[in-house]
Amino acid sequence: MEKFSEKIESKLYPMIEWVQSNKYLSAIQFGLLMTMPVLLVGAFACVISDLPIQAYQDLMISIFGETVWGEWNWSVVNVATMGLTGLIALVGTSYQLAKFDKLDAIPNVAIALMSYFILLPSGEGGIPVSGLGAQALFLVIIVAIITEEIYKICKKKNLTVKMPESVPAFVSQQFTALVPAVVSGILFLVIRYVIAATPYGTASNLVYSLLQAPLTNVGTSLFGTIVFTFLNSFFWLFGIHGTELVSTVAQPLWYAARAANFEVFASSALAARPYIATQDFANMIICLTGTGITLPLCVEMAFLCKSERIKKVGKLSIIPGVFNVNEPVIFGLPLVMNPVMIIPFFLAPMVTVLISFGAMYFGIVPYPTGVTVPWTMPAPFGGWMMCNSWLGGLLQLVVLAVSGVIYYPFIRALDKKYVEEEQAR
Repeated sequence: MEKFSEKIESKLYPMIEWVQSNKYLSAIQFGLLMTMPVLLVGAFACVISDLPIQAYQDLMISIFGETVWGEWNWSVVNVATMGLTGLIALVGTSYQLAKFDKLDAIPNVAIALMSYFILLPSGEGGIPVSGLGAQALFLVIIVAIITEEIYKICKKKNLTVKMPESVPAFVSQQFTALVPAVVSGILFLVIRYVIAATPYGTASNLVYSLLQAPLTNVGTSLFGTIVFTFLNSFFWLFGIHGTELVSTVAQPLWYAARAANFEVFASSALAARPYIATQDFANMIICLTGTGITLPLCVEMAFLCKSERIKKVGKLSIIPGVFNVNEPVIFGLPLVMNPVMIIPFFLAPMVTVLISFGAMYFGIVPYPTGVTVPWTMPAPFGGWMMCNSWLGGLLQLVVLAVSGVIYYPFIRALDKKYVEEEQAR
């Protein structure tokens, strides 16, 4: 096992280091993480606004009035939170790209914003709000990358306006960014009108049709979700943070799927939503109680095992596991490089995905609404909030029970081995 581990590590670590050091992947991840605070505010607003209890709704209307209660979330808070996801991601991604190449980050962000707004369609009502949300996620990533590359090339080739040293640094930075801003403005203006002459009409439609929709469909399919789930467990098996690595690739797809579902849900809570695998599905199903669906294992360790070592780790791991944090059991049991626990560690999350996909696909449980669920939300509340139905919470309880069944014979075997070792001391 040790030789196998060394061989795997020698192959994996260079790839992992490349992913972690790749400026584009790390910048995209940074940009997406910047959206988290406002997404959570928007998510809780949706829960408060649309809690499906008629007595509660009647009470709120009697207190605030029908007009205020009907508009405060969807017309105000939602527009200012979830409606700005794409714009915030653009700021975060362009900022991080500039920092990576040691460019002036704030001017780079300003150029990216200008370029993106040049591409947005406009009409009598001005720029459409939909152009600022998560629907435009792929387009903002492309714009952020192109504008930063232009800025970097201009600075490398000394195509900048240089100011005397006596000029304050902040002022000088803005003049340094002038030529990149002009080049970017001209380029994106040309791109806008070239695309306008095609059947796609706008850059958003072009990117969505040729890139975003196909990639999202593949990445959120049952096959794609199983692959991501397998890789997540596989990396963790060697002590590598698989969730962080997998999400670097999967998050843009899952965010786009979440946005598509939310757009449908916002128009009608009863309308059919397009995607099962979203960012919230990943948090509340694939990584429920942590990679490997380990909370049932922790309970079995704490109350059904005889080894003192296993019992202590189990008891210490239960509370973090409830809130979807399971490093204590992964490194404490350990699950990392544990030949006895490899099979259930892979099997439990993949069976969970199959059960959950099946339950949603066949209409037993509603698809995720697209409302952002905090990743630490415990079951069954996380599933309930994800699906806007108690059936989502019930699904979480079912897959936890199934995971417990999968883990039990393996932890019993490990427990027997550890007891023998403890008695031999």
